[in-house]
Amino acid sequence: MINDMCSPSDHIQEITRKANGVLSQLNRSIVCRNKDVVVNLFKVFVRPIIESAGPVWNPYERQYIDQIEKVQRRATRMVPGIGHLEYEDRLKLCRLTTLEHRRQRGDMIHVYKMLNVYMDTNNDNFFNFTNQRHEIATRSSVNNFLVAEKCHLDIRKHYFTNRIVQKWNALPSEVREADCVNSFKVLYDEWTAVQ
Repeated sequence: MINDMCSPSDHIQEITRKANGVLSQLNRSIVCRNKDVVVNLFKVFVRPIIESAGPVWNPYERQYIDQIEKVQRRATRMVPGIGHLEYEDRLKLCRLTTLEHRRQRGDMIHVYKMLNVYMDTNNDNFFNFTNQRHEIATRSSVNNFLVAEKCHLDIRKHYFTNRIVQKWNALPSEVREADCVNSFKVLYDEWTAVQ
């Protein structure tokens, strides 16, 4: 759902309402509340509602990012004995990452698939490469870096093909040039764990 201002606010409000409703149903109906049960139920029933089509509506305003994150905060508080801990500590104990980090990871996987022709898309319509701007063999052209489009409107600045450019170019070449999607995921996770 996109409103007249091209803002994802209506969509975020709808998916967080749905996700909180499912989370409430789980809270009322489950008897066994150990960590594995709560986390697995969250992953199966709640997280897909929040993450569906993430590259399209990815929020850039902090208020919307926090609104989505509140759902996972609430879910981690359902685990007995850790509700009093800080959110980051609860995530570590539950072996989860923030939803914002998951959306960034999803964006990078999506870019990898597009650039390596795992998807049926015409990359000329989506991405601009440094080597298309000039014939000189600079570092950025040899590394096949992406170039962001110059924009004035926020909606275009935070559009998929613009918001991923800095993050993609910041990845080490061994991550960007992985053999397959699974090795890209592993290398990306290892790289982000060090950061």
